This record gives sequence, structure tokens and C-alpha cells, in this order.
Amino acid sequence: MSDAASIGDLARRAWWRLPGFAFGFLDGGSGEEGGLRRNRERLEAVILAPRTCSGVKPETKASLFGREYAQPFGAAPVGMGNLLWPGADLMVARQAARLGFPVVASTVATTPLEDIAEAAGGNAWFQLYVSREERINRDLLARAWAAGIRELVVTVDVPVAGDRRRDLRNRFILPFKPGPRFVLQVALAPFWTLQTLKSGSPGFPNLARYVGEVDGKTLAGFIQSQIKDDLTWDDVRCLRDLWQGKMLIKGVMTAADARTALDIGADGLWVSNHGGRQLDAAPAAIDSLAAIRAALGDEAVVVMDGGIRSGEDVVRAGAMGADFVFCGRAFYYGAAAAGEAGAARAADLLAADLRRTLIQIGCPSWMTLDDGWLWK
Repeated sequence: MSDAASIGDLARRAWWRLPGFAFGFLDGGSGEEGGLRRNRERLEAVILAPRTCSGVKPETKASLFGREYAQPFGAAPVGMGNLLWPGADLMVARQAARLGFPVVASTVATTPLEDIAEAAGGNAWFQLYVSREERINRDLLARAWAAGIRELVVTVDVPVAGDRRRDLRNRFILPFKPGPRFVLQVALAPFWTLQTLKSGSPGFPNLARYVGEVDGKTLAGFIQSQIKDDLTWDDVRCLRDLWQGKMLIKGVMTAADARTALDIGADGLWVSNHGGRQLDAAPAAIDSLAAIRAALGDEAVVVMDGGIRSGEDVVRAGAMGADFVFCGRAFYYGAAAAGEAGAARAADLLAADLRRTLIQIGCPSWMTLDDGWLWK
């Protein structure tokens, strides 16, 4: 793995190792993927202003909700992670424990949230897709709390599934019906196929218990039926009343929604366009971050994800106003490229590049980043 010099290198290796439908699921966006490209283009347009002869030995620690993390970045929630490589969810969780950053277990993770929490060594958060059935929401929150999780992320930007055209072209949709194209793609990825056969087909263990002993098709139908396409702020307020810990609202893109989230009791805002996977015409996450920070000032905790591929991107986001930064694809490109070693390489690349960037711009600490480090 030492010759993988960037997250992009890991992504290219993942492309070679995965069947086309699996890589398309990880790498793709919605529509014609303008939102996906925009995240990267707008991040790359953020230029830093280096200060020379500073002699800094930078501190990368970040404080969030009264906790200190060794890194200012974390692993965003990723659904169906073990499809991308068997055991990938736990591989990423173990990197969170090793390097001291949070990992967010998804409602539709392919590993039980309890197992992710254990592997993360106290660094796990939980992300909730709000169900139509209150009993399911209540039980998921109770399970997360019992597992030691104290940070809840409520995703609000999926009133309907995105127009994932790569998935449609690969026929990778629910309910899943394998066809000739699927068989060919599997045959062209023998190592992935052997590993998946040994480990078993990934499922949705966080949700399976709510439909009893069912086959995959029935479970898929159940998940589709649970999408709450009429989610309102009143629903979010009810969750706020249920959850005893810290709660962030994920998918906030405007200052008006940010203000509403705070008014109903959210502890933080997660600026995200779902990695370009929902609305193709959504603004870049980094631009929404800047607008929301400008509107709210320092009164709110604001984290973001969207297009992060390096430690330099993490610094860019910090200078634009992020209190913390998350990425999802980066870690799973690594796991798909080389299993545990690849997940570790992705985490190490982010951490090393973050520290290197802080040294290069002369910044003594992540916590001191602000717009004074931007080229104007």
C-alpha cells in the first residue's frame, strides 16, 4: 500500500477490484453527476494563504461536543459498506479507534450498529433514516444508546431516493434482480467474488429484526416502504425529545433550514448534499458551509462532508468555517482497494496530508483555522 499516494490512487485500485455495479454504487452520484463534480470543483477553488518561516509543529486535535478527537475528520455514514468489500464497515471502525476520530454507523449499514460501536472503541455515532413507524425509530435510538453511542445524526435530505443513473444502468436497484450484466461483472471481479462468497451476501442487520425472518426481497420491500417521504420539522422535534445525547441534522444546505434546526433544539448542523447523490442541482457543500457560517456566525456547531479527498481538503473546509469534516467514500475506496490495509492507508493519507498542510501554511492548530487563512 505504500505506493498508493492519494485517495485517488485507492479509488483507481478499487475500480479494478470491484464489479461494475459495486464501484458505481460507491463512486456515483445523481442525475448527470453535476453535483458530484461541483463538490470537487468548488473545493479545489478554495485557495489557502501560506505564512512562511513560522516553525510550527501543528496540533491536529479537535474538540466537539465536549469531546476531544485526535483528528478533525471522521468517517461519514455509508450504507451497504460490506458490499464494497466484506467486513469494510468494521475495517473503517477500527481505523477510527486507531487514529482517534468518529465513525458514523448508518441505519442501512451492513454491520450491526452494536458491532461498529464496539470496534470503534468509543468513537461511534449513529445516523438515523427516519422510519414511518415510531416503534422502529424508538428502538434504533435505544439500541444506539445501549451501545454507548451519544451522538445522533438525523438525515433529512432523502424524501425520495435520488436519480442514481449508474445504479439504474447496472440494474442495481431494489428489489434486486440479477441479470446477464450482473453475472458478467461478477465474473470479471474474481477476488471480490470469492471474498463475498466466503463472507456471505451483505444484508441490513439494523433493520432485519423489524420484519422478522424474511428473504432479501421482502426485506428490500420493507426498506422501501419505510422511507418517510413526508418528513417534517415536527417529526424531527419528536426525535429531539426522544434522544438524550447530542443531535445533529444532516442534509442542511440553507441558512433558513439551519436556523430552524437550531430552534427545535439541534446541537449541531451537518452541511451535506449527500455526496452529490440526491439532488443533482444542489449547491456544492463547501459553498453552503460558507453561507451558513456567514449567516450564523460562531453560535452553532457546523460540520460538513462532500468531495473531501485529502487532508488539504480538510484544511480548506476548516478555513471556510467547518468545526469538523467528514468523508465517506475515501475510507471505502481504501477498503475496496486492499481490505484492512487499504482502509488504514486511506486514514493515514488523510492524517499525514492534514498535518503537512498545516505546516505548509504555518498554522499552529486546526482549532485556530478561520478565514484569515484564505487567499483573498
